[in-house]
Amino acid sequence: MKDQKPAISHLQRAIRCKTISHMDRSRMAFAEFERFLTTLKADYPLLFRNAKSQRFQEYSLLLTLKGSTDLKPVGMMGHYDVVPVEPGSWTRDPFDGVIEGDHLYGRGALDMKGHLIALLEAVEDLLSVGFVFERDLHIMLGHNEETGSNVPDSGAVAIRDHLRDRGILFRIVCDEGGAFLDGKALQIQGVLVLVGVAEKGYANVELSYRQKGGHASAPPETSALYHVFQAGIRLEERKFPAHFTPVTDAMFESLIPHMKRPFRFLFKNRNLFKPLLMWHMLKRPEMAATLRTTCIMTQAKGSAAPNVLAQESRVILNVRILPGESIKSVEERIRRVVGDTIHVHTRHGTEPTEISPSNNEEFQMIEEAIRSTYPHVRVVAPYLTIAATDSRIYHGMADGVYRIAPIEIEPIDLLTIHANNERIKISNFLKGIDFFRSLISHATQA
Repeated sequence: MKDQKPAISHLQRAIRCKTISHMDRSRMAFAEFERFLTTLKADYPLLFRNAKSQRFQEYSLLLTLKGSTDLKPVGMMGHYDVVPVEPGSWTRDPFDGVIEGDHLYGRGALDMKGHLIALLEAVEDLLSVGFVFERDLHIMLGHNEETGSNVPDSGAVAIRDHLRDRGILFRIVCDEGGAFLDGKALQIQGVLVLVGVAEKGYANVELSYRQKGGHASAPPETSALYHVFQAGIRLEERKFPAHFTPVTDAMFESLIPHMKRPFRFLFKNRNLFKPLLMWHMLKRPEMAATLRTTCIMTQAKGSAAPNVLAQESRVILNVRILPGESIKSVEERIRRVVGDTIHVHTRHGTEPTEISPSNNEEFQMIEEAIRSTYPHVRVVAPYLTIAATDSRIYHGMADGVYRIAPIEIEPIDLLTIHANNERIKISNFLKGIDFFRSLISHATQA
């Protein structure tokens, strides 16, 4: 059996680099980003010796291993920046990579240095045994994913633009996402794995209302804040309609054969039993989010002082847009609901992505890699990713763009992502290496 200690040590070394993302770039300790890239070069000598290495926006990295053919290449994505840690919130040093039992603790252990290091370990392993890549393999590592791919200095976008300008079209692109789930909620006995084939759109919509203002001791009948809050409340009460989409239909078609009765019958005839099924699924927020566009108040602004009436009040809505809808259609509906007295402005947004196929050879390769690594998995199914990843920018440049979970994360550990005491189960991290070894060895063949 191969010695597993170096892989664990490499993950610890990666976590010890404090590669924290901030929207205010002046707060980013770029020396730590440089340290991370230097660490990778030391830990993966075969990869860096054999691959062409290019940097974009200074700290995002593209590694290209040439294949023996001119067939469509394979793209593997990841990011190595992490979200900040609230001071004093952890019971361990968040950047030490301490091991306790079968868990390794550290910011980024799950999101997503564990994923990234498993990927690099797999490639280094393949190179060490003389594996011949028949297709080019592009490894795209972003340094500022946590602040979004729609920012001007996005490393992921810079890499994408470079590859697009070269006319590269991929066989498959894989990024973070997906999930291991207990099938009980859908009356499936066992574990199911969901692979993201599309992403919802994203928009921040501002509601604002203006009035004269003045001293709070002689207020008008209703304040400016009252009007924008009422508008926001109406939107939260009058939710976007829920419906099945091509993505949810594809997911159900994969799951139905594994469901117990009567769920199997109900979902097979889901259009007939839509009201009943919607009632069941909309009770669970994570399911509801795959069935409708969501719109929720997240920020508000009034006056600058407690005794001053706001001349202009604002509420920010975070909107996640279902495939089949658009930023324009969302804005039109918001205007209808809030009325003419409220000003509606979309600050920025991205449209829902295209839907990658789940009945092709590429999806089958992902499924086979999952099953060979995790034999206990009952079913692998496509689904709609409700969060945002950098992979959305590669739709239209690949036969399929997929969000995968290479590492099984237990429910209690899942709660630590972007939270306190983030941790990864070491045995599952090591299985992630096996997953990537299987997927890459098949995907890069002719």
